[in-house]
Amino acid sequence: MKTYGCELCGKRFLDSLRLRMHLLAHSAGAKAFVCDQCGAQFSKEDALETHRQTHTGTDMAVFCLLCGKRFQAQSALQQHMEVHAGVRSYICSECNRTFPSHTALKRHLRSHTGDHPYECEFCGSCFRDESTLKSHKRIHTGEKPYECNGCGKKFSLKHQLETHYRVHTGEKPFECKLCHQRSRDYSAMIKHLRTHNGASPYQCTICTEYCPSLSSMQKHMKGHKPEEIPPDWRIEKTYLYLCYV
Repeated sequence: MKTYGCELCGKRFLDSLRLRMHLLAHSAGAKAFVCDQCGAQFSKEDALETHRQTHTGTDMAVFCLLCGKRFQAQSALQQHMEVHAGVRSYICSECNRTFPSHTALKRHLRSHTGDHPYECEFCGSCFRDESTLKSHKRIHTGEKPYECNGCGKKFSLKHQLETHYRVHTGEKPFECKLCHQRSRDYSAMIKHLRTHNGASPYQCTICTEYCPSLSSMQKHMKGHKPEEIPPDWRIEKTYLYLCYV
């Protein structure tokens, strides 16, 4: 598996974006506060202390050599390594999408059943999984645990930080299949697609009908007869954009 190494400190990463994000830490100056559990670096001591609480009470005996993530059992590490290897052995019986773990598949299945078992104690909103609920709660608490290595700006959600990093790196990973224009994030790409006569982000490859969301495309495909669907068909083929993340 190809990895990308930092020439300054030797640390290796799975893709060039993560390497560039890491290099921002060097360009912004050395971060003096380092977690002794996982090696994460912070510019402020209080940020390190907050991070250390994520390790409290757990014996993270084994860790991934590729990304540094720690696990309580070897079996959990082995399942995690399948993510790096690109193994997606868990198949959804409803739409045939594949997933790298049983947990990811179980979370996805709720999109078909409509099950939302996790309720917000502040406003009563319900969510399909615990991680989404945790992210939602930050709207109420104001917590912003994700900090940019380059400029110090903080964010409530991890994907917000990853999108923000592209301001520094100049990366635009979303590409329109219709005209090849590129965008920094998904929402900007959706707005762009609407300039093509109101095109939605998903288009059926069998009847060319547009759908506004992935779930609506999945429902649409159930209306086609099995013999109409090519054996190599995948839901990803309906995307009107490419994503290089």
